[in-house]
Amino acid sequence: METAISLLQKWYVRHCDGDWEHSYGVKIDTLDNPGWILTVDLADTEFSDSSLPRSRVDRSEDDWIQFEVSGQRYIACGGVFNLEEMILQFLDFSGDRGSERIQD
Repeated sequence: METAISLLQKWYVRHCDGDWEHSYGVKIDTLDNPGWILTVDLADTEFSDSSLPRSRVDRSEDDWIQFEVSGQRYIACGGVFNLEEMILQFLDFSGDRGSERIQD
């Protein structure tokens, strides 16, 4: 079974072409509230002209996710336990989650 991280790794390696990875990439960082931010560069990919308006799901103060495409970047933020969900939302956006079964 594929995990969210392994599917994200596959997305990344498919876009590494000798040039893209020198200027662009995938970044995962922390927020101070606490939480996570995931940024995926879409420039020079098949998604470079994509748009996605900001969406937000609030379940509680600690359980939330927000995602959008802005400036040729997929940007997602979420609560401290929402990193996997953020990655899965990106994979849904890119079509790379497909019918793969994600480990719980």
